[in-house]
Amino acid sequence: MQSDTYAPPPQPAKNENLFRLADALGAFSGTIGNLVGVVGKSSKEDRAREDAAFQMHIAGQTLAQTRKDIADGKMMVTDDKISNAARQSIYGGKWAEGLAADTDAELQTSFDWDNGNPEEFLAKKFQENIEKSGLTDPNALAAAGKAWDGYKTAVLAKQQKYKVDRVNQSNTDSAFTYVNDNATKLIAAGVEPGKVAALLTNERKTLGVKGSLGVNDETLDQEYLNTAARLASTSPEYAVALLDQEYDGRSGKTSLSAQRPYADRVLQIKAEAAKAIGLRQDKAQQDEIDHQADTLLSDGKLDRVTDVTWYDHNHEQKTKPAETIKKEAMNRYLDRSQQIASVNKETPDQTMARELRVSQQSGLDHPGLKAIVTGIAQAASIDMSQNPDAMSRVMDKVKMARWLMNTSKNTYMAYLSEPDRDFMESFMIAKDELPGKDGRQMSDAGALEFATRTSQPVQVDGLNFTKAQNDAIDQSVKSIGTKDGFLGFFTTLTPTNSAAAQQRVASIAKRLVRGGLDQDKAIEVAADSVKRNSITYNGTLLSLGKVALPDNYKEALDGIIGDFATENPGVLKDHDIGAGDISIIPAQDINKSGGRFMLTDKNTGVPLMDDKSGEPYYVTIGTIRSRGNSMKATTDAKAAQDISIRGVAKTRGLVPVQSEDGNGTVWVDPKTREHFDITLPTPGGKPQVKKLGRRAPVDRTKPLYDDNGFMPPLSPRASN
Repeated sequence: MQSDTYAPPPQPAKNENLFRLADALGAFSGTIGNLVGVVGKSSKEDRAREDAAFQMHIAGQTLAQTRKDIADGKMMVTDDKISNAARQSIYGGKWAEGLAADTDAELQTSFDWDNGNPEEFLAKKFQENIEKSGLTDPNALAAAGKAWDGYKTAVLAKQQKYKVDRVNQSNTDSAFTYVNDNATKLIAAGVEPGKVAALLTNERKTLGVKGSLGVNDETLDQEYLNTAARLASTSPEYAVALLDQEYDGRSGKTSLSAQRPYADRVLQIKAEAAKAIGLRQDKAQQDEIDHQADTLLSDGKLDRVTDVTWYDHNHEQKTKPAETIKKEAMNRYLDRSQQIASVNKETPDQTMARELRVSQQSGLDHPGLKAIVTGIAQAASIDMSQNPDAMSRVMDKVKMARWLMNTSKNTYMAYLSEPDRDFMESFMIAKDELPGKDGRQMSDAGALEFATRTSQPVQVDGLNFTKAQNDAIDQSVKSIGTKDGFLGFFTTLTPTNSAAAQQRVASIAKRLVRGGLDQDKAIEVAADSVKRNSITYNGTLLSLGKVALPDNYKEALDGIIGDFATENPGVLKDHDIGAGDISIIPAQDINKSGGRFMLTDKNTGVPLMDDKSGEPYYVTIGTIRSRGNSMKATTDAKAAQDISIRGVAKTRGLVPVQSEDGNGTVWVDPKTREHFDITLPTPGGKPQVKKLGRRAPVDRTKPLYDDNGFMPPLSPRASN
């Protein structure tokens, strides 16, 4: 078991006395040899030089190098006994010092300080290594043993200190754990901050020098400060209460906050607590914004969100834009959409339709749906049929785009770029209008290939498409564009818009002819495509770019313009027009003008002014959406009410008849001729049936059947 708290014992101090002894004995040193004495006496100067060389040699070696020289028998010895004894002592000390360095590493990494016996370990270590050390001289062995004893004594002293420190640290850790755990339990139980601080501070009697743990006051203070520091970011009120709680100190009543030595730490903890409280308030503000946005989304009123401004904990003004609030609310809704789908047992199409409806009500794009139907033309290629994976990816996009076209034409027009709409037009023409090679509906692969070939702009190059073909199509579209029939659509547009629509038909027809279609058939299907993919209002062809109007935009605009006509009779009189002569045009770039439309006289294109302000009258996308959502909600509520009322009426066998005063409907039991009133007290609630206390008179002009002359709508006899 390794110890993670043991610090290595210091290396034994070098025996400077041995070095001084060697210097003193230098005069008696013999000639330096390689374990082989040299016969003959040296002069005093020679011995001094030899001893100096030895000292330089030893000083320039690492412990490992010295130990290697000893093991290899390459020690610098001399035949002078006194000088050689000094050198052997130095070698022995160096060897022991090197072994101690290696042993330190082992003590720090693999030795079990909790269960092992370091004295026994060190004794064994010395015995195992001295035998193979290469030291044989008694002076060397004695010096090694003495140095090792000093090292062993230092290690054992370190172990004792380690044990004492462990006990002290254990008590300190126990104190912190006790205070911290109790704080956590009390906070979780909902105990208020002041009470928690009082209870924790009271535990000082148990934890302090007079208690069971015996932790001194200064150390205990630090552990209470540590607990407060831990609580500062998560439970700031409790941290502050703990710092300010009074207790009996050595000099009387005091608190951690009142003691000068802790002033900086207390200030730091309280600053962290203040920051945490501020961040919590900031989060509460954000949560409230999100909650209000989620509520508006569920009510179908997210488009009413406005920018929100507040001051954060640093007293800095913050503003969250309405668009950001709406998008985040929509993303949260989409995150939980699958859960809604699971509860409601929805099919994938039903889930997508629900999500799309919510995004439309909120005036937002559906990010996932828009991503799928983007880049259709770019993803397609002529040789796509050779790559099943690529073809499958394009077909997924095409199927979703077609679903979107059938579900919400306005959203389809807003989500798809013009190249993608051109591709889809060609694909739908191929699937709906053109037969395949076998005479049946064209295959997906064939329709994709046809769309890829015919969705590219036509070049009058005389090869694939001649000038004669080009002029013939232009003339044909122009000549029949003012006639009733399949091109009668254009007669409902203003002259400018009609010309634009005809140009669009001609462009599509040319591509279809280049793809091999007969000219008359190409013009016919092109006109159908333009009608299918055009958004108009009262004769005006609307170019909306990426802006999506609600699906009931015409009814919404009828209501808005009706209100304008009622409130501005002078404008209608000045222009000699009625409400039916009013249309709209996008104000500049609809994507950059805040989504505004200008009311105009559709016959002249002149803007209509507000009677009160004298300024042009504008209608915003938001206004149209709000009016459309309100109308849809009313329509949906009425439909829900009607189906509930008719359901309970059918169950009771009641049939509707016009009331006697001609206003509204009453319900009659054909068998008894009794009148009933069916009401719905709350939207979506249970219908209540009430007898009105009168009976329907007998109509002698009608033949009597089993139902007393009443024929329920859509009954088999209703057509007799």
